[in-house]
Amino acid sequence: MEGYVSKAALGFIYEEFEWSRRFGFAKEDCGCVQMETFGLPCACILAEKRKKKLSILLDEIHPHWRRLCVIGEEDDANFSVMEEWNAIQERVKRAPYKMKLFIKEKLRDLGFPEDTMLKPPPRKVVTKGAPKRVKSTPKTRSTGRIPSRWETIDAQNPNSQCSHAKNNVSKSKGSRLGTCSRSQASTPTSKPKPYLQIPYISKIPHLMRPYIEDIVNVRGDGNCGFRVVARHMGLNEEDHVLVIHALINELKNHKSDYLPIYATERRYKLILDGLHPPTSKSGIVPQEKWLTTPNMGYIIANFYNRVVILLTLPETGGSCETYFPIRSAPPLMPHSNIMCHCLIPDHFLHVKLKENCPLPPL
Repeated sequence: MEGYVSKAALGFIYEEFEWSRRFGFAKEDCGCVQMETFGLPCACILAEKRKKKLSILLDEIHPHWRRLCVIGEEDDANFSVMEEWNAIQERVKRAPYKMKLFIKEKLRDLGFPEDTMLKPPPRKVVTKGAPKRVKSTPKTRSTGRIPSRWETIDAQNPNSQCSHAKNNVSKSKGSRLGTCSRSQASTPTSKPKPYLQIPYISKIPHLMRPYIEDIVNVRGDGNCGFRVVARHMGLNEEDHVLVIHALINELKNHKSDYLPIYATERRYKLILDGLHPPTSKSGIVPQEKWLTTPNMGYIIANFYNRVVILLTLPETGGSCETYFPIRSAPPLMPHSNIMCHCLIPDHFLHVKLKENCPLPPL
C-alpha cells in the first residue's frame, strides 16, 4: 500500500496491528472504532488477516486516505468536447457584440496561452517620490546691482576657488559629509526569524512554528509523555509517578465516561493496565506502558481540566490532534491552560505555546 495510501493512514493501521498482535482482538471485543470513524481496518480485522495470512486490500481503505490521481493519467479515446463547443458557438451568435468580444478574449486565453494582450507602458512611470521642481532663474530687477568682475568669473568657473572664505566652507562641508561612497554604505540584511533558533523547532509542523515560545526535552526512559505532563503542571520530571497514579484514579472513578470512547470493556481494561507501572525494575519502560494517543489524551484533559494538544510531523506517520475536557466547560484562559506535546519517533517533547495560537483538528 506504500505509495497509494497516506502515511497517516499507514500509521493508524500499524498501531491497530500492534494491538491485535499483542492481545488478539475478537469481533465482540474490538468495537471497530477505527473502522467506523476513519474507514480503516480495525484490530479485529487485522487479527483475522494475520491469522489467515491475508493482505490488506485497497478496497478496504476509505478513498479519503488514498493517493490523489493526477489528471490526465487515463486516456479515453472517445473523449470529445464537440457538444460544449457547439453550445458556445450558438451562444456567441445570440450574444451582444460586447459579449462576443468577451467570449473571444477568453477563448484566445485558452487557445493561445503564450500570447497576452498586456503591453509595456510607452515610457517609464515614476512611482516613487514627488516630481522635481524646475529651478527658476531669478528675474532681473531694476534695483539690483551689476555683479562685479570676479563674481562674473566665479559664475563662469564654478570649480575654481573664488575666495578664502568659500574654500573654508567647502572644506568644512567635506569634513562633515565624509568621503564614504554609496557603494560603501551598509545595506540592511534580513535577520533570521527568532523562532528558528529554538531547539527541536524542525520537529514542529511549519504552520505552528511561529507560535512556539520554547521546546524542552525531557528524559527519554519510556515515561517521557508523563514527564511532560508533570513539567506543565509545575512539578519536577521525577514526579511523573504522581501523574500516572492520578490518571489511573481518573479512569477508575469515571469509567462510565470512557466506555463510550473506548467502545468495549476489554479495550478499557487494556488502557487501564497500560497505565500501571511495570513490575520489572530494569530502568527502561516497555512500550505497552508508554503514554499513547488518542487513548490517553482525553484522560489528561479531563483530570487536569486542560486543553491537550499533540503536534507531530506528517512525515512520521502521525497527525496533529486536540483534546478538550468532556465533563466541564472550556477553560476561561486558554493560553495558560493549553498543554502541548510534540511527538517525535518514540519520544515526547514539552512545547510552550504563545498567545492566540491556532489549534489542530479535534
